[in-house]
Amino acid sequence: MSMLDEHQAALEVVDEAYHEFLLRYNASNKSVYGFVEGKEDPSFYRSVIERFLPDDWAVELFVSGNRKKVISAEAAFDWNRFSRLQIAFYIDQDLVHFLNPESAYPPNVYVTDGYSIENSIATKEVFVRLLQEVHNVIDWTDLERVSLSQHFVDQLAAFQEMMAPMMAQIAIWRRDGAKANLSNLDLPSIVAFDNGTFSVREGFEQPDARVDRLCQCVGAQGSDAIVRQEMEAAFRGVGGPANLTRGKYLIWFLAMLANEVHARIAKFVASYRAPPKTRMTFGPANVMVVAAPRARIPNSFRLFLESTYIQFIATREGGAA
Repeated sequence: MSMLDEHQAALEVVDEAYHEFLLRYNASNKSVYGFVEGKEDPSFYRSVIERFLPDDWAVELFVSGNRKKVISAEAAFDWNRFSRLQIAFYIDQDLVHFLNPESAYPPNVYVTDGYSIENSIATKEVFVRLLQEVHNVIDWTDLERVSLSQHFVDQLAAFQEMMAPMMAQIAIWRRDGAKANLSNLDLPSIVAFDNGTFSVREGFEQPDARVDRLCQCVGAQGSDAIVRQEMEAAFRGVGGPANLTRGKYLIWFLAMLANEVHARIAKFVASYRAPPKTRMTFGPANVMVVAAPRARIPNSFRLFLESTYIQFIATREGGAA
């Protein structure tokens, strides 16, 4: 099959990202390639991958649109023609492994450790860096910095616990194949921030009320309470609140809490009477762009890059020599 024929076949059966790859791929370029799910994912993946590449190498990322399309793109490749070391695929674990523990993927598919790549960004280290580098909180003692770091850990854990009944309902929808637009959850209607902390708004203290609100927002039918409680028990049994809470909800929380702590910084850092001037506009709308480059590289991702791109480059450079 010629490149033109393969290009046409891609248009007919595979997503646009694969089509774009065929247009841009050049075997002689010093490039590695990757397929990601969402439009915000390159903010994290590019910033991490480029740290590992030689200066004269580049990474080209293609946004497929969702998890299923990334997997379909991988299946569409003729791996006798292309190298699995040069072309990788990045997908969120989501709740797939929780619901189907036996799920397996080819060696050039990276699956996040938590629900999504955002889970590795909503950390105490990133929180502290946001306060210092974005909110300009620099006149603090070591003890105050450590205390604020722990404050984030405690607040995040409480938020994840609060979300557990809703995540159980989401797991049921995932298991049953029900359609639910999870991005439509109106978290500000459930969660409030004040005095440097978060709280559950009046009327949503009980899990049933929060699940009802979730159903209203995402347009899906709620399950029987007993069924949901059984799913929640299973979810908690695998450490779900800490590891499998939806990442986009977590980075929303990260942005909101960072802004709230900055606004109430006098409560946490003795040297401030008023919040210092921030260095940039920051909030949920740009949290991935701002926070992702400040995140640590998951060890699993480091090992994945070493076994794919780095090995490919070493072989290519060695052959050229």
